[in-house]
Amino acid sequence: MAKVRKANFFLLKVFFIIFLTSSSPKALEIIRDAELELFTDDILSILLNYSQLETDDLNVYFIKSNQVNAFVTGGKNIFINTEVIIKSEDYREYASVLAHELAHIIGGHIFNTSVEITNLSLNALPIYLLGIVGIMAGATETGIAGVMVGQASVNDGYTYYSRTQEASADQAAVSILCKNKIDAKYLVSFLEKLNNLSGAELIDDRGYRSTHPKTESRITWINSSLNNNHDCNYKINEIMQKRFEFLKAKLHGYTHHHSETESQYNKGNDIDLYATAVSSYFQGNHSRSIKNLETLISKYPENPFYKELIGEIYFANNNYEKATFYQKNAISDLQTENDIYFMILGNYLLSYDINEKSMIGIEYLKKSIHLNPKNAYSWYLLGRAYAQIDNIPLANYASAERYFLIGERSLSYEFALKALKNIEQYSPEWYRSFDLIEVLKKEVSTNR
Repeated sequence: MAKVRKANFFLLKVFFIIFLTSSSPKALEIIRDAELELFTDDILSILLNYSQLETDDLNVYFIKSNQVNAFVTGGKNIFINTEVIIKSEDYREYASVLAHELAHIIGGHIFNTSVEITNLSLNALPIYLLGIVGIMAGATETGIAGVMVGQASVNDGYTYYSRTQEASADQAAVSILCKNKIDAKYLVSFLEKLNNLSGAELIDDRGYRSTHPKTESRITWINSSLNNNHDCNYKINEIMQKRFEFLKAKLHGYTHHHSETESQYNKGNDIDLYATAVSSYFQGNHSRSIKNLETLISKYPENPFYKELIGEIYFANNNYEKATFYQKNAISDLQTENDIYFMILGNYLLSYDINEKSMIGIEYLKKSIHLNPKNAYSWYLLGRAYAQIDNIPLANYASAERYFLIGERSLSYEFALKALKNIEQYSPEWYRSFDLIEVLKKEVSTNR
């Protein structure tokens, strides 16, 4: 997932953004953000307490969108539109959505769906499977587009099957929530919100309503399941709710128009300061963002997310010293290793264009890749860093890894060949370059 040239080539802003091209009129925009990912991971950890699944088994992707939608694909991939969080008033509503998607995975619905699609539409199956394979191979932009097209190609016979699965997932979600001491009534409250949404707020309104049971029926089934779980009236976790409210404010500032954020977050409390700091940043009012964030940092000196954001604002204004200072503090305060945070700091250090700084940046980028080898932008930055210190063989190797991840197989093959000629023999990078060449040789020769 990707970004840079100095401050303005590809703006990181608050979020690490990937623009995914597809055949649809609207391109999907996958975002990465440490606060969003960590909060979601914490909820998933709770929901998986009594499951053989672990959070590391799941791949969770967040789509920047003002439409409410969440879905799963094969390989335990969960996709969440940011508007799901913004429309939720309580973290337990968001947890209910996650529980519903987990129920699809635990129930094997995606595998079953692929079998059913085979029976219903032989023409749709290859497109659907292409999407799944694309996602698993790292060509996410191709994968998502394939899944979307494949799902859209299925004939009406799929409707009943999907509705049955949705009902099953709702009831399983209740069990998941109650077992893990989260009040499952919030699944009902979220469904009631869905029922009141306009078509513009639901992704493909006709498709959604044709493949999901009527909301009234779903609520009836869920209430029946709740009656079988007599002790599900659990209290709110105030800490989780506070974290959720800050996260929701941040997302609103990022995904909604500045005037809308200003209108909704206008009381001047801490949550409002966060929302308007984000919104003002994208509006270009950096001084206001910095003022808001300085207030928040003084009140919450151990919160890493405010420091990450203020560091990004300073970086956008070419103040690399302050950007680096705040990002180092954010890493220290996060209390867990995070590939995005290491990547961001590595990027800041490269921007000095000084060999000594670049060498330090390389170490942070290696840490990022160690935590997440599929972070294509960290590979891009690593290639850039090696080029800055005139280590062209390793720059070629890093480029080969990056192009492999984004699906540019021919370029990956070419850069791996270049790397292998001059890289230190029998080093880890030498072996990996050799492996890439062997993996890609047949595919590249076939396409030429």
